Amino acid sequence: MAALSKDESFEIRPTLRQPAPELGTRARRTIDLILQATGELIMARGYGGARIDDIVQAAGVSRASFYTYFPSKRDALLMLGADASAAFDRVVDTLPRRDVDPEERAASLAAWVHEYFAFMDEYGTFIVAWSQAAHEDEELREAGMRRHLASCRRAGRALEALRGRPFADRMQIGLLFTSMLERTWSYRHLYGEALNRRDLERNTAFVILALLDAPEDGA
Repeated sequence: MAALSKDESFEIRPTLRQPAPELGTRARRTIDLILQATGELIMARGYGGARIDDIVQAAGVSRASFYTYFPSKRDALLMLGADASAAFDRVVDTLPRRDVDPEERAASLAAWVHEYFAFMDEYGTFIVAWSQAAHEDEELREAGMRRHLASCRRAGRALEALRGRPFADRMQIGLLFTSMLERTWSYRHLYGEALNRRDLERNTAFVILALLDAPEDGA
């Protein structure tokens, strides 16, 4: 997890304290443990219920270690958001383009779905945790909404490149696209072996291709 990344789209920016000019392996490991515990506890207990004492206990670090790197619980959550946002941009930017051989489109898109689900394996906990926190912190909700909608527009542009023509509203198409992927990933984990993962990825690709080929109103 890239604990030092920041995203300018967050109006409330995360603060990471650096007690030294360069963070060593141990410091980065401590930061990652804190971020992981923050996300998991917020998901399990809600934003208000995840106290810093609980976070440090779950992370196996001291309270002093937490404050060495983060001024507050909110900063830890915002750092998770910046990391997840950067990772999302990277995976969306690898979405296949229109110039892919038509006979290979479904297979290449299924391979991309596999990569997206891998992204969700790492950041899905945070996405759920952010949703929990946003219900309890209006500033977090506003900051997260702006970034999320920007990500949806980015996904919409990537889909337009695969489609070969623009959408009437790329942001809303991107929202539907990412929501479908996230919900499918969630059920894949919930149902476990009852779902064949390779078949699910292939069928998800077919649904995406159907979305791209569907005419819009007035088309």
